[in-house]
Amino acid sequence: MRYTPQQERVVRAQSFQDKTQLNMMIGRRTLELNPDHPVIKDLLVKVNEDKADTNAEDTAVVLFQAAMLDSGYEILDPHTLVKKVYSLMSQSLGVDPNTPVAEVEVPEDEEEVEEPPAEEESDDSTTIGEEEELEPDNEMSKESEDEEL
Repeated sequence: MRYTPQQERVVRAQSFQDKTQLNMMIGRRTLELNPDHPVIKDLLVKVNEDKADTNAEDTAVVLFQAAMLDSGYEILDPHTLVKKVYSLMSQSLGVDPNTPVAEVEVPEDEEEVEEPPAEEESDDSTTIGEEEELEPDNEMSKESEDEEL
C-alpha cells in the first residue's frame, strides 16, 4: 500500500518512537523517467563522458527533487535543493559561485532628491462643468426623499 503525499505528511506528523515503523508505513515511491526526453539524453551523454561530473549529478538531483515537489511530496532538506539550483544557475551564466560579493559604499552626504508625483490619470470622465450640473439633481433627490417621509 502506498500513501499519497497528503497521507504521508499526516503519518510523518505523528510521533513515532521507532523510525523503522515510519519507513515501513511510508514505503517506496516510484519515479518514472521518459528516456526520450532531451534532458535525460543529455544527462546520459554527460555521465558516459565523465562519471564524476558534478554538474550531471546536480542536474539529476534537482530533476528528482523537482519531480517530488511537482507530485506533492515534501523535500526533507530544501537547503540542498536551493544550493544545487544556485550552483546550476551560476554554471549556466558563467559566474563563479564562490566569488565574494563586493560591498557597495553609499556616501552619506548625498541628499535624496524628491521627484514630483506623477500625474495620475482619472478614471472619472466627467468635467468640472458636468459636476456642477449633477449637484442640482442630488438636491432634487433629497427633496423628493423628504416629501416621501
